[in-house]
Amino acid sequence: MNLRKITAPLYVVVLLVHCYLLWIEQLEIARITKILLMPLLLLYLAEALAPSLIKLKLSKTLVASAFLASWGGDIFLLYDGNLFFIAGMLCFMAAHFCYIILFINIQPLKISNAFLPITGGIVVLVMGAIILNHLAPKLGDLFLPVLVYMIVIATMFASAIMISCNAGTKQFGVNYFVPGAALFVLSDSVLSLNIFAYKNVFLGVIVMLTYGFAQFLLAKGFKNYLLKK
Repeated sequence: MNLRKITAPLYVVVLLVHCYLLWIEQLEIARITKILLMPLLLLYLAEALAPSLIKLKLSKTLVASAFLASWGGDIFLLYDGNLFFIAGMLCFMAAHFCYIILFINIQPLKISNAFLPITGGIVVLVMGAIILNHLAPKLGDLFLPVLVYMIVIATMFASAIMISCNAGTKQFGVNYFVPGAALFVLSDSVLSLNIFAYKNVFLGVIVMLTYGFAQFLLAKGFKNYLLKK
C-alpha cells in the first residue's frame, strides 16, 4: 500500500477523531491525535516537496517550514500558561510569514488587484479589533502580542486573496488558499475567545475543525500548485 495515497483521507479521519475526543473530553488521548495532524500533512505534501523539483526549492522550503512551525504551535498549545501560549503564537506567526511570502511569490500585489486584498485585510482587522476590545480586560500583558498576531494573520488573509485576483492563479486562490485562510482566521478568532473568555468544549471542537480543514486546504493548494509548476 502506498501510504502517500491514503494520507489525505487518513488526515481527515484523525482530525474528526480528535474533535470527537475533545467533545467527550478525553483530553489525554486527544493530545496524541493532535500531534499526528501536521506530520500527516507533510507526508501528504511529500510528492510535491520531492528534491527533483529544483526550480521551486525556495517555495518547497517555505511550505515545509510553514507546516513544521504549525506543528510546533500545536505542541506548545497543548500546555497551559502564558509562556506556552506565547511560544505557540510565535510558531504560528512564523507559519503565517511563510504563507505570506509564498502567496506573494505566487501572485504579487499590483494596483490592478489591490482592492479586494486590502478590503479583506481591513475586514479581518476590524473583526479582530472587536474581539480584542472584548478580551482586553483579560489579556493583560498579552494584549500587544495578540495585536501583532492579529495584524500578521490579516496580512496573510489579504495575500491569499491576491491569488484569486489573477486569471492564471485564480483557481488556486478560489478553491484552496482563500477558504483555507478564511478558516484559519475563524479558528484563531474562536480560539482567542475560548482561551480568554468562555473555555467551552463546543468552541474547542470548532477551533480544531476550522483549523484542521484550513491547514488541509492550504496543503492541498500548495501541492497542486507545486506539481503544476
